[in-house]
Amino acid sequence: MSAASAPAVGAAVGMPHPFRMPSGTSLRFALLILSTSTAMAAELGGSVGIAAYFGLGGDIGSLTGGLTCAAGHIRDTATDPGKFARACPQPGFGHETVLELAALATLWLAIGVVYWLLPAYRIRRRRLRPLPVDGLADIRRTLDELVAVAELRCRVCFVVDWRVQEPSGLAFGRVGRRQVMLSAGLLQLHRRDPEAFRAIVLHELAHLRNRDVDIAFVTLICYRLFIVAVAIPVAVTAPFALLVGWLLLPSSGLAVFQLLQILAQCALAATVAVTSTAVLRSRELYADARVAVWTRGASSLRRVLAAQHGRRPVGHRLPPFLRPHPPAEKRLAVLGDTRLLFGFGPWEAFGLALTCSLVYERIAQWTEEAARLTGRGNPLTAALPSVVLGGGVAMGIWHAVLAARLNRGRWEGAHRTGLAMAAGLVMGTFGDRLQSTALVLGVADSLPVQLSWWLILGAVGYGFVRWNAATARVWAPVVLAGRRPLLLVGGGCAVGVVLLSICLAHVYAAGIPGFQLLSLPRPLNLFPTPLDFLGYVYSTAFILTPPQWVIALIVVTVGFPLAARLGARLSARRRAGASAGGPERFLLQAVSAEDAAALLAPPRLRSSAALGQGVVFGAAAGLGLWLWHLFCALVVPWPIAWVGTVFPVYQLALAVLLQLAVGFVVAWRHARGELRALHGILGTLGAGLVVPLAAITARDHFACVRWGTGHAACRVVPDVAFAVSATPLVMAWTAGLAVLLIPVWTALRDRGRRRVAPV
Repeated sequence: MSAASAPAVGAAVGMPHPFRMPSGTSLRFALLILSTSTAMAAELGGSVGIAAYFGLGGDIGSLTGGLTCAAGHIRDTATDPGKFARACPQPGFGHETVLELAALATLWLAIGVVYWLLPAYRIRRRRLRPLPVDGLADIRRTLDELVAVAELRCRVCFVVDWRVQEPSGLAFGRVGRRQVMLSAGLLQLHRRDPEAFRAIVLHELAHLRNRDVDIAFVTLICYRLFIVAVAIPVAVTAPFALLVGWLLLPSSGLAVFQLLQILAQCALAATVAVTSTAVLRSRELYADARVAVWTRGASSLRRVLAAQHGRRPVGHRLPPFLRPHPPAEKRLAVLGDTRLLFGFGPWEAFGLALTCSLVYERIAQWTEEAARLTGRGNPLTAALPSVVLGGGVAMGIWHAVLAARLNRGRWEGAHRTGLAMAAGLVMGTFGDRLQSTALVLGVADSLPVQLSWWLILGAVGYGFVRWNAATARVWAPVVLAGRRPLLLVGGGCAVGVVLLSICLAHVYAAGIPGFQLLSLPRPLNLFPTPLDFLGYVYSTAFILTPPQWVIALIVVTVGFPLAARLGARLSARRRAGASAGGPERFLLQAVSAEDAAALLAPPRLRSSAALGQGVVFGAAAGLGLWLWHLFCALVVPWPIAWVGTVFPVYQLALAVLLQLAVGFVVAWRHARGELRALHGILGTLGAGLVVPLAAITARDHFACVRWGTGHAACRVVPDVAFAVSATPLVMAWTAGLAVLLIPVWTALRDRGRRRVAPV
């Protein structure tokens, strides 16, 4: 590989352009809207339902009796919902889902009304007056010049606050009517320091150009409404809820149920508070970046911020993560290095995962009611949370990976971000109403089953992050060279959202409480509790999922990263006559031809070699299976006899393990980092062409020699149709496991190498 195609890691090329990719403000805003909307709708809908229940003649005695009866009969009637309903009729609070959706619609109607009226209220409360027409000709001329620089597509009305003597400005308004407030001190600054005046006004116009004024207004409205509708009522009623729960049913888990609900609400409140201020801080940084782009460095704005940096604020200071404005030193740092705007780390992923996990059960219930779905596990039930969670995390990852590529480096936060997303998904399950209710009724799953479920849920989150990191890295040169790069980024995020919605739907469905009440078929009931739960999850995913879904999912998730090489060739042909092609559009300054070639060079991916090695190693593993079965049948019969008795279809599990082993070997022999993981996944696919067939025929041809024709797990005549139909299914699901496990192994191996590397 030439020097141009193998740039040195860390060799800077230039600062990325802050407005060639979606901003982080939108990601945080989506998280805020999801969390506040769901929490407020659930709280208000539940309050209306309880009020209607007591208003129509209900009492606490019927509630206590219903819970006591349910706790006593749930184990005997869990498999017969009709019998349980007849034995223990539960008092209802009306149509709960309808009430919550009605509360959601009412809340957003109120938010819309407040948003529409708030600008007029602000003008009246602060006594703002239009900028005078006479006597301020110089200021008007300067303002017209600045509006022309901003290239705004909307009409701007300037108003003045004559009471404020400090130089300050504020962009506000609603759709169709935008205003910029200028203080009296700012008008006086025009005479003393015209450049500082221009910098402050340009910053406010940048908010209009970035279209973040509406985001700021809705953020403030949602946050304050959340405080009034959720935070304050929960804080006031929490002690009484705990006391009532303990007095009503002191021997049950009702008090624990109330405690879990309160802790979940506290976690949601903390997320809302941190996210709302993060949205406001992010918009300020992007407004500064817009001024820097307009003025080629924003020297005047730097001088203003440097003066603010030297001042000491008076009074109590909020913690940094609760301040609506970033500190002056942070704003100065962003003006000097736009790479700070492209960060996506563990805290963002953790907040998204925690919020989506907290509200998942509620949103899934709404989706089931709206779409009239018959059961859990349908990918549509996870569609809305996956759009916010998967789309937000995937966009953040592509954001960070592309910025790292422009700096000729790698995004180093994949491992930490994956762990944070896994932790957020797991911690959010503590606020699940199903889990809490099962605890009250005494049918909650045992701790080993819960740990197994959390392990699967965390693995989904971690694997999703690693897959997106690898996909963004191999597609980065194509995105930088494409004429419509956001279409490619959006396509990659969409594939990730589909993948996550299917995985989350199955995982959350598998975590429904009361697993120990199920009657499992043999051989799953022969294993200890955690293992038979994992077997149940395996059977749910492998057997109940249509094979067409399985194969299509694996083909798309594995094939999309591998198609980057073809995409690079096609983009190179189309780029030949494009004047705006290449990475120049993503950078604030031009780069040399050598640097452009290095940025557009695709990472080395030897797909045919990886597939070939997978086939070769898989054939060797299949031959070893034949020889082992033949040896056991003739010399040492107990291994296959014992395994075949306990697990009659052991050959499929054996094929999965051997395919994964081949994938790890191929990954070890090939490239570094994410590309090494892709080589391992290709090796797993290559091994899948021969290993399942070899495992099935080894069992049919050789194990039956020892078992005899009367054995339950023996096929006297090899079933060719079963071997042909099982091979693509086993190969597809093994590749899915490889998508999860091999990137984990490469991440841990890379971290180990960095620790032992000499300084």
